[in-house]
Amino acid sequence: MGMEIEVKVMGIDWNKISAALARFEPKGTIRMADGQLTFPDEEPAPEWKELRIALPAGMVTIKRNLKGLTLVTWGNVSPELIEQRDLFAKLLGE
Repeated sequence: MGMEIEVKVMGIDWNKISAALARFEPKGTIRMADGQLTFPDEEPAPEWKELRIALPAGMVTIKRNLKGLTLVTWGNVSPELIEQRDLFAKLLGE
């Protein structure tokens, strides 16, 4: 079981996610979309349900739900990854 936080944002699109990823140094990238590997600069299909993204400190899963998004971190999560995940959530919610 992972650690989850909810982001209440409707109508999220790839441009908003991509812009939030670009705010990290080095830039965050997409790694998987709906269980399929992606290229770091690949745009997922508009109807995606789950994305895996790489932030500088580690991986975060983004799941769509009825209220917006759920961000999930897995395994032994470092304080740095928690901080980056929370910042990413804040950027998505703006």
